Amino acid sequence: MSIELEPSSQLAFRRPLTDAIKESLIIRNPTQLPIAFKVKTTAPKQYCVRPNSGRVEPGQELEVQVQMQAMKEDPPVDFKCKDKFLVQSVAITAERELLAPQDLWPTIERDAKDQIREKKIRCAFLPPLGHEITQIKEEELEGTPSPSSHVTFSDSVNNNNTVPASPVRQAAQQPLSVHTTTTTTSSSADMGVLKRELESAQETIHNLQSSVERLQREATSLRQRKPEAGSSSAPTMTAVHLKNNQQEGYPITYVVGAAVVAFLFAYLFF
Repeated sequence: MSIELEPSSQLAFRRPLTDAIKESLIIRNPTQLPIAFKVKTTAPKQYCVRPNSGRVEPGQELEVQVQMQAMKEDPPVDFKCKDKFLVQSVAITAERELLAPQDLWPTIERDAKDQIREKKIRCAFLPPLGHEITQIKEEELEGTPSPSSHVTFSDSVNNNNTVPASPVRQAAQQPLSVHTTTTTTSSSADMGVLKRELESAQETIHNLQSSVERLQREATSLRQRKPEAGSSSAPTMTAVHLKNNQQEGYPITYVVGAAVVAFLFAYLFF
């Protein structure tokens, strides 16, 4: 049984990365024997770890401070950090208790390397507070590196001196896809009003046409009537009567309606 880590798989550093950032790594010992540990990293100049090695008693835990040195500038938003930490641990048996602290790990690496347990932790850069946090996929955290890939871990720095920040790694910039939403102004309300006005105009035209046809039939009927016998003024009276009928057949409302219809047709179609 090996040690337990908190966090177990990812150590996150929140932007801005132009400031030094300190995070904690908890090492717990759930076993019945003391455990010696050592912390390594792939970027020893970028991180300062205190303590970078030590001892955890049975059932106890130890807090390790990991400080990332300030960068000259923030990396791109889509930059994926590839830094990793390796935590090695081994049980301290009775015979190993007799070894001096500086001789413990060299002796174990020489004589009992197969007893060393290792746990890896990835580093991640989080956006500032108030922004959406990008989660790293679980399968990426637990993924097994390909046989061709090789990661080199070095002993982490254990001091308070200022360490020059490593240059910001340049990430390949993928072209950003800009999605433009075209907003189309709907004119359905205006079209509905125009349709209703057109239907009203068509109905008025139909009524006018019916009235004209009726008047034409009445005029034809009057023309076909014969003059009344014995009255010399009958033709004149008939003509006057017909003229009056024709005047009564075209009231001012029809004239105004026709003008409105003509205006609507000119407004809608020209």
